Order: sequence, then structure tokens, then C-alpha cells
Amino acid sequence: MTVFKRVIIKVIILLVVIGAAGGGTSAFIASRQSTPEYTMDQYLGYLIENDSERAYGLLDQSEDVTLTQEQYVEALTAKSYSLYSSYTMTEQETRRDENGNEYTDYQVEFEDAGGTVQAEETFTVKKQSQRVLGLFDQWKVMPDHCFVQNFLLTVPAGSQVYLNGQEADSGWLVTEDAPAGTDQYQIPQLTPGNISLVIRHPALESVNTALDATAGSADYTSDLTLRESARSEGIEIGVSALRSLYAAAVQEDSQALDQELFSECQEAAAAFVENQGAGFHQDGTEFRSIGVSDFAAQYGDPVISQESGSLEVEMTFSYHYMLREDVTTTSEDQYAEDGTPLTVTETNVDSGNATANLTLSYTDGQWKITSLDIPTVPVTEDGGTAAGTGQSNTDQSMATGETDENTGTDAQTGQGETESDNPQTETGTEETAETAETTSQTEETSSPDEIEIL
Repeated sequence: MTVFKRVIIKVIILLVVIGAAGGGTSAFIASRQSTPEYTMDQYLGYLIENDSERAYGLLDQSEDVTLTQEQYVEALTAKSYSLYSSYTMTEQETRRDENGNEYTDYQVEFEDAGGTVQAEETFTVKKQSQRVLGLFDQWKVMPDHCFVQNFLLTVPAGSQVYLNGQEADSGWLVTEDAPAGTDQYQIPQLTPGNISLVIRHPALESVNTALDATAGSADYTSDLTLRESARSEGIEIGVSALRSLYAAAVQEDSQALDQELFSECQEAAAAFVENQGAGFHQDGTEFRSIGVSDFAAQYGDPVISQESGSLEVEMTFSYHYMLREDVTTTSEDQYAEDGTPLTVTETNVDSGNATANLTLSYTDGQWKITSLDIPTVPVTEDGGTAAGTGQSNTDQSMATGETDENTGTDAQTGQGETESDNPQTETGTEETAETAETTSQTEETSSPDEIEIL
């Protein structure tokens, strides 16, 4: 064998040795990286380093629910893994599904710089169908930890709910154990991030906000605000109530009341009719007319009744009244030819301001009066009334025309006059109704210039 041939053989042997060594190194690295622990360590490190691009590369996207990189970045931003300094990882179990896919679960504790545990989460890695170099297993992290599971959203009953512009699935509604007067949605899966939430209700101001999915639940059944249309409807109900009550009082017949309007407070309405009717028809007087104008409404905060489930709101309803009566008296200085004192009839006009307190209840798209406290007229100078009140579930002081400073946060007025006469109707002079002191704004709403009761 020549020297040249021996050199060629040695070079070939050297290349084989080098190749074997390199292949062995690659095989060793691939073998080490083929474990689920290695994949989890890499992934958690990327989360803490806020390296979303590399972390996204380790994410399994083989199942039904997938994430775009933009969605993934939003989810990581919301969960703020970069605030943690270290982690402790504990393997829970390895399992297979019905299709033979293998999974390993890990419980991870995230710690701050002082080693205090700040959060705990469960992560799952899945063995991939393709192997590295055809020999070694490959694992990737399931995206489940990016989602919030079974998010519970509570809203007033009858609300429409929209998430990111899409109406909530009615199949998410919880049908058992939901609080009275509410709708509860159990949303199977939410991705934290920029989630827009819109809640619309026929009687309440809409909610338009960003939903914090990381909280696990959200309740929007408190701090409610009436819609403008509901405020206006409240004034209409107040006017209708006065119209019906005074008309029935003129007839001294509680059966003449609007039975549907007062179906939830019949006893109080009948008591008012009896008392006011007695005031209208006293001895020596003849009722002529009752005019009501300058309506103003103040509303408390709407609440959901835990008993009935109805949406309820307290309304303080102020108005100006003008009562006309013919008063007949015996003259002290005028006599008939036979010496009998003459009787003199004069028209007496008594006007003032009064305040009614109503509780309105909203159920199935309709408002009803569930309690009322209305002073009879005329209201005396000391705040009392000439003939008592019709009351229900309120203190006597509230029936005297006094105003509770803590009643209501919204105010709204309606101009116009409601007048009842027997048998004729006269138009009273409009005056400004005195309303309770409040820091809220008084808003104008239109109503007819004159409303005839009879």
C-alpha cells in the first residue's frame, strides 16, 4: 500500500469518528429535550422573560381551540407573568385521552424576588405526533392556561349581553340557583385581553366597558342608573296616578280607580280616595275643581329586589295644586226682610305644593306602583293635610309634603296641569313646584299643557 492510500484511509476514519461524535452529541441533546420537563422549563422561562415570540413557538395548536400570536400576546399581557422572578414546578400526572394522545400536567407556583408565592396555575404539555430525527419525543404546551374557564357574568334579568360585538350564547345561561332578578352567564372560555362588554336593558342605562376576565367573574347588578326614557315614563305614571286618585276621590268611589295601575297597592290607594273624598265634600263647601301642575320627579338608585326579583326605584314626585271650592257661610251683617241672616257663597282658591312618594317596580317590560304615600290637599302651612293621607310602607312624616334630603339622586320635571272638576274644569296658574334639595341636575321633559281628569 502506498503512502498516499494510507493517508486517504486515515482521513476517512477520522471523518467517521468526527461524524459519530457529532451525531452522538446531537442525539444526546435531542434526547434531553425530548422530556416534558425540559419543554416546561423552557416555556416558563420565556414567560417570565416576557419573550412571547419564543413562548408562542412552544405552544400546541393541534386541537380545536387555537390562538393567533396577537391573541396570545394580549393574554400574556393580561396575566403579567413577567412580574414574577422564579417558579417551582411539580409534576401532577401523565395521562392519555381516548385518541391515545399523551399529556402531562404540572402545578406551577410563581414567586416574587423574595421567594413568596404570588400565583398558582396548572399547565399541560402534550406529546407531539412528529418526532425529532425520527427517534426522539417532542412536547408542546397546551394553551389552556391562556384562557379563563367558566367565567361567571351576572346582569339584571332581561339584559342583552355582547362580548366583542357578539351576542352572548343563550346556552350559557345558568338556569339553577341564579339570584332573583338576574341573568347569569357561565361563559365556557374567555381569552384575557381586550374584551369589550356591552349590557343593554330596557329600563337601565347601557354598560359599555372592558371586561377583566382574569377576575373569574363579574357582577353588574349594582350601581344601576335609570334610562332617560324610564325617567320620563316615571313622570307619566305619577301624572296618571294623580289623575286616577283625584277623579275617584271626587266620586268618593275607590272602584273608579285604575285597577291595573294600583293593582299592587290597592289598600293605600283606597285609603287616599276615602280621605281625599271627605276633604272634597265637607259640610258648607261644594267642590269645584282640583288642578295639578309643575311636576318634578327625583329618583333613588334602582335596585333589584331580593324577594320579588323586580327592578325597583323610589320616586319622589312633587307638584303644585290649586283647589277651588264654593264656601257657604252665614252673613253676620246681611239680613233678609224677615230678619233672617243671609247665606253668602264665595269661591275659595287654595293652592300649594305637595310631594308624593311612590315605589315603582319593573317586571316583564312594565312599570307598576308597588307602594304610594300621597298627602291629601290642601296641605296646611305646617306641612300637615286637611284630611289625612293614603299611605303604604312609609313613615307618616313622608305624607306631609316634607322632603327627605337623602331621597333620590336624579331629578326630572314635567310641565303641564292636570285638573279635576265637578262638573267643570278650570285652568290654574302654573307655579314652580318646590322639590327636595339635591345635588343632581334637574332636566326638562315635555308634557301636555293641560290634562283634564274628568
